[in-house]
Formats: sequence, structure tokens, C-alpha cells
Amino acid sequence: MGRLFIKLTIIITVALLLFIPVNNFVKQSRSYNINDDILTFKKDPYPVDVINLGASHSMYGYYFKPTGLAHLDLALPGQALEYDFKLLKEYGEYLKSDGVVILSISQMTFINSENEDVDEGRYYEILDRTQIESFRLLDYYKYMYFPGTNSDNFTSALSSKWKGFKWTSHQSWANNGKNYAERKTEYVEEQYRKAIEHNYIEQNVEQLKEILEYCQEQGYEVILTMEPVHKTYQEHFDEEVMNRLVFQYLNTLETDVPFLNYMNDKRFTDNKEYFIDSDHLNSKGRKKYSWIVYEKLKSLGYF
Repeated sequence: MGRLFIKLTIIITVALLLFIPVNNFVKQSRSYNINDDILTFKKDPYPVDVINLGASHSMYGYYFKPTGLAHLDLALPGQALEYDFKLLKEYGEYLKSDGVVILSISQMTFINSENEDVDEGRYYEILDRTQIESFRLLDYYKYMYFPGTNSDNFTSALSSKWKGFKWTSHQSWANNGKNYAERKTEYVEEQYRKAIEHNYIEQNVEQLKEILEYCQEQGYEVILTMEPVHKTYQEHFDEEVMNRLVFQYLNTLETDVPFLNYMNDKRFTDNKEYFIDSDHLNSKGRKKYSWIVYEKLKSLGYF
């Protein structure tokens, strides 16, 4: 009995010694701390001129500090319209009376599922718990204190940390970005198939209508945007594909909300220097793009 206890103690000790660095690795990763800017704002909020919503295109798309505007970025990777709405209701009170809500539209907007592939853990600290679907206290504590127990968290952290060590063919700009664009196309088409099968598109159209109506009720100025992409990405998401994925549904809204579509903007499409990969702007790109949006908004009578 004593030997068994010693063996179990050794096994548990070794397991803990192995788990602790893994857990710390995940907790310190960018993918796990993706909501840090929102959390920082929540702890010390202030009036803002601009709130942007959306997924990764929006999150990497805007940087208004050089314009003098106070800006709150509420976009997160893979974020569905459902959570755009939840975040807007949580933080909209900080928007100035003449402020603007930027709602980004992407290839994924109408095919994202509010029930699948949503990393709800990242919302635990930035949203009221009652707004999080299927919230469970056990899941909360696991995510907050033991994220290394989740294989998806570990994989995301590892991918983010070692992205520079990917196979050459999987680098963002391998084959001038065409490999990346092809993989993204396959992913989007698979999500589109699921969206058709499970009726996600109609749900998302209704959710977008609800967000726009809410903005009107609250007196928020709101615009729809589409961020620039590189030409290698554009080749896979041409007018026909974008009409199937996005525009045919946007056209049903019958709204007078401005739509600023910069997806094919020539100032960006031929300039790889503005992109992290073929559909996400880098620091230089988002500064340039944000100035363009700022000037456009001023010409429309905002600010």
C-alpha cells in the first residue's frame, strides 16, 4: 500500500510539473489574451468617438489614435453578429453623442454560426455572465485558471507562438499568398455549406437588422464597412462569390445606413506591404486605412 501511494505521488507530481509550464504557456499567449484591450477599457472606461465591431478583419483594420479620435475596438477573431450585439449593448453607453459605430461586414458575416466554434471563454471577463450562452461556473474556472487543460487553447497558443516555423507552403505569403487564400476559400466554402444546411444565413440577416434597429433606437450613428484585401485573396472572392456570400443578403436590408466597401481598393490590393496575410491589414496598413475611413466619415458629416 505504501509503495502504491509513493508511485501515485510521483506520477501526480510529474504530471503537475509537466502541466504547470503548459498552462503558463497558454495563459501568456496572445490567442488567450486576445481580449486584453477590451478588458483594460472595462477597468478604466472613458467616452469614445468610435466603436468598431466585427471579426478579425475589423480587429486588424482600425487604429484611429493619429486622427485624435478616442476608439474602442470590440472586434474579435471569428466573432458572430450575436456577440457583436452583446458587446455593443455592454459598452455602447461610452459612445459619445456624436460618435460612430462601425460594423464590419466580411465573407463570414452571414455564414458564421452563433452556436458552433465560439470560444465563449474570451467573453467571461468582458461581458455580463448572463449574456454568455451556456455559461457554467466550472467552465469559467477551468478557462480562467487552467486553460492548458483545453486542447484547443493549447493548439491556438502553439500556432501563434510558432507561426514563423510553419512549413514553407503554409507561410502567409508562400506562393505570393495564394496558398493562404486557397486554404481560406476552402474553409469559407465549408462554413457556407453548413450555413445553408442549418439555416444560419437567415438568422444572421435578422441579427444584423436587429443591431441596426438598436443603433437607431439608441441614437447611435452607424456605418457598415468592408476592409481591404490583397489581390491574391480578391481573386478567390470575386464579385460572383461575394454576391453569393454577402451582397445578396445585404441588399435585402433596405437600409439607408452607409456601406463603405474598400475590399477592392487599389491603394491596398497591389501593396503587400500593408498586409499580415492576404486578407488582414498590418500596423502600417490599418493606419493608412483608418485615415481614409476617417476622412470619408468627415465628408459624410460625422465628427
